Amino acid sequence: MKTMEKIHIVIPVFNGWKQTEICLNALRASTYRNLEILVVDHGSTDETKEALPALYPEIIHVLGAATLWWTGATNLGIRTAITRGAETIMLLNNDCYVTPETIERLVSHAKEIDEAIIAPVQRDYFSKRVLCITASTCYLLGFPTFLRPGKNVSVLGEPRLLATKLIIGGRGVLIPRSVFERMGMFDEVNLPHAGSDNDFYLRCRRQQVPLMIATDATVYVDSTRTTLAANLEQMNLKQFLQTLADRRSHRNVRDLNALFKLHYPIKGFHPVGVALNLLRYCTLYGWKRLKYLLGIR
Repeated sequence: MKTMEKIHIVIPVFNGWKQTEICLNALRASTYRNLEILVVDHGSTDETKEALPALYPEIIHVLGAATLWWTGATNLGIRTAITRGAETIMLLNNDCYVTPETIERLVSHAKEIDEAIIAPVQRDYFSKRVLCITASTCYLLGFPTFLRPGKNVSVLGEPRLLATKLIIGGRGVLIPRSVFERMGMFDEVNLPHAGSDNDFYLRCRRQQVPLMIATDATVYVDSTRTTLAANLEQMNLKQFLQTLADRRSHRNVRDLNALFKLHYPIKGFHPVGVALNLLRYCTLYGWKRLKYLLGIR
């Protein structure tokens, strides 16, 4: 009988124990059994620190400073996994829940293409609607991420791989160790929280690392705590302005500017891309807020 390759799963957490518990229970139900799970707790103040070793003694509990943010915590987990002999690493946010077959199918697909990064289809945890299959970018017009959820839905469930120009986040993505050795880690200096995943996958694509989506693998995303920039229609003006300044928001101007500076196609003109992005965001807020206040659904 052929031995299953051990998959090391890196899960950065900062509070959100309810989501973490669902995430870990989903992994316990996985049909792929040879897993080593590393939870990187970077400053949680809820019950995470006590509950994790008590309820999940098999988990490797990695403690990090609260200053790490997502990027630093993810890098810490990757480095720890590599020192423990990892050849293949899965990145999984604590608000993302795999189905029992997800990991087994991703690992099977990984054998089809050397040194490929492979991710599952993303669905909303509550509504089950498709959030993302393949994705792209258009930095020139202010789009670091461009989604078309309706594209390729006809092939969902089929055991196949689709090429994509971008992978969204650490949502069950399988990455060979050799990719990190070749490309380096996520950029925790310039992009400590939002945008580092976007930057990493674009760097990989430029170096001809295949980015693929497995259409028969699914991860469910509970986005209730993912970013401050959610539910725009319910925000007053002060709360909206906070999303432009607070690093917990993927719309914060500091990280947005750093990301566009790295990837805007016309050197020195990245403020144009940032301005286009913010103009669209502000317009969207105004429209959604107005409809909400008028009771238009």
